[in-house]
Amino acid sequence: MNTSNGGKKRRPKGIGRRSAHKWGAGLLAAVLTVTIAVPAYPGQQASAAAAATTSQEGFTQDQLDGLAYLNEIRAKVGVGPLELDANLTRAAQAHAAYYNLHAPEIDSPHDETPGQSGFTGSSPKERADAAGWPTRGQSWGIGEVMAFRQATTRAAIDAWLSTAYHRAIILGIAHDKVGIGLQGGTAVIDIGFIGNPSTDPEARVYPYDGMKGADIGFYGYESPNPLDRFDVEHSGGIVSVSSDRNIDSFEAKITDSQGQEVPYYREFQGDTVFLYPKDILDGYSVYTVKLDYTLQDESQPRHKTWSFTTGKGRTIRKLSAKYKELVLNQGSKLPLEAVASYNDGTSGTPKTPIVYSSSSPAGLKVSADGMLEGIKPGSYKVTLGDGKVRGTVPIRVFERLKTKSYPATDPAKIKDIAGRADQAAIEWALRSGIADAGADGRFRPDDSVSEAQFLIMLLRAYKIDDEAYASKKKTYWAEGAYKVAAARNLLLFSAQPGKSGFRDKPIDRYRAAGLIASADGVNFDFPEAVNYVLAREYMRGTEGNQSWMFGSEDIVTRGQAAVILMRLQSVMKQISGAPTSVTSEDKLPEDLFPEVYAKPELGSRTLIADFRADGTLSVEGRFADQADKQLEVQVDQSFEDMPSGKMLKEMPVQADASGRFSVSSVGVYSEPFLNVYVRTEETTYYIQVKKGTMNASDYSS
Repeated sequence: MNTSNGGKKRRPKGIGRRSAHKWGAGLLAAVLTVTIAVPAYPGQQASAAAAATTSQEGFTQDQLDGLAYLNEIRAKVGVGPLELDANLTRAAQAHAAYYNLHAPEIDSPHDETPGQSGFTGSSPKERADAAGWPTRGQSWGIGEVMAFRQATTRAAIDAWLSTAYHRAIILGIAHDKVGIGLQGGTAVIDIGFIGNPSTDPEARVYPYDGMKGADIGFYGYESPNPLDRFDVEHSGGIVSVSSDRNIDSFEAKITDSQGQEVPYYREFQGDTVFLYPKDILDGYSVYTVKLDYTLQDESQPRHKTWSFTTGKGRTIRKLSAKYKELVLNQGSKLPLEAVASYNDGTSGTPKTPIVYSSSSPAGLKVSADGMLEGIKPGSYKVTLGDGKVRGTVPIRVFERLKTKSYPATDPAKIKDIAGRADQAAIEWALRSGIADAGADGRFRPDDSVSEAQFLIMLLRAYKIDDEAYASKKKTYWAEGAYKVAAARNLLLFSAQPGKSGFRDKPIDRYRAAGLIASADGVNFDFPEAVNYVLAREYMRGTEGNQSWMFGSEDIVTRGQAAVILMRLQSVMKQISGAPTSVTSEDKLPEDLFPEVYAKPELGSRTLIADFRADGTLSVEGRFADQADKQLEVQVDQSFEDMPSGKMLKEMPVQADASGRFSVSSVGVYSEPFLNVYVRTEETTYYIQVKKGTMNASDYSS
């Protein structure tokens, strides 16, 4: 399995281990080793001596059944049959027995330690040689896969076919020999070839064309877990495409039986592409894949279209809402967003019809499609069901807030805002009555804002009459605003025990984010609130769109408060309040693709990529330890959900005496995402960038 892409060799992503050996004609042979992950080691153990003699007595029925089954699958995929090899089988059996003897102390399942009982070789290649596999002086390739707690080899093959990297190995186009070992529940397959394998660039796919009973989902039970790169716990059943050459580029489209496109994550492994549907597939449904791909050293694209049918689908175990508790205002509407919990441990939007009912339709209406409408203030429950499973969701309807129009201030009369970057926002705040100027006609935009002041400005941005909620003899000047906040469970730092003094202390951006998030109907603590307001674009970071670029500790000034609130009221249409139950973190919006808003200072190891809206790319940086050295910049096609694609350009750059370099134009690109690499003799630095944005990384730490 070759990991070169576009002619440039890269470090493989996702494969457990790789080593290589070159002979004669220059065929590159690799050792690929991956493992099915299981929660515990097998209980049974077997001796290495017994395993080593198994193949001398002839192959077992389990081995013959496993070979027949694997060859049946390979034939349907379109790759050649395997021959059961006695030497590889001895190696596989011995390693399964060794693993069972030493499992609790083994760091890597594919390694053996010299001197330990049952040792036959540190690596799959060494173990195959020790068993008599005749590779000396010849080109060769060998791969090893393992699975645990397996009753039969056939069951292990099914488990491997459900994964990504294991599947790629046991369906390898070049392989023609296999060894099968099953000892005490530990299954091992050693698979390989000797000599120059036959070649055929035609793409081989799995699930294969016409397959029935294809997997509906993949749940990460593989080591290494390919889903880690996407930060998800499950995907739909994996679709893989392999060739005996590198796939230079590809475009794929998956559609369901209704013709709806299925979104997916993607991964390149040189000669193999993996597609991971973002949601579990429907059961007993036909899916069609259309693939356009270009092989390395070919200019004309190839095309392939095939279909497969999934097996049994998920069943709903529980119905609930996206949030444990929902809140809305009297007179407003809110979608319930039903969530189904399935028997495979996943959850998502139910695809079967759901029936909704309200505990009191006179106070809370719910439509046939789950739209809530608050009629009267109070606490209610909505029941949702699909005829077999029912669930309930608590709903709170807040009373309609009293409103008023606040007197405007003429911005033209204010003396200290002209020419400022925040002038437009300050003028909006003055005209809206959110803030005013002092008697001397000055706004004082750089003065800090206290928590109480920011709370009042927030309420008045939505024309809420905070004074209407204050008592006749106020005990605190902002009493009305705090009564509104308490009634709606708004997140205020001063509401925490012993923190009441913070009402009149300057508020920082961290606490402002918490208040804003809670006003939008979620109960997050401050760190999650920062991510929430960034993802919803309610607030922008000071340096970029990631939480560490948010400027959490920065004090909010009067001018900054105007900027924040002018943006907020244009995207968040009303203030509701927060539920009493904590909102689960897994309900946060998806992470944002990283970008920075302003070019940072160059540190000792800094890389900056500016990918402008017109498609031009510039790269600059500084690596102090590379002073006066020549570096290499490489640009690859990238995707929002995929680490790397086709290489687009590479060029040398010269660092100056301080290690700084700059390339004002590294080409013009139509791709929406790019990967940018800067290669030194010792290290490769890497950054992703989205069209129309800038990104930067500091590698000093």
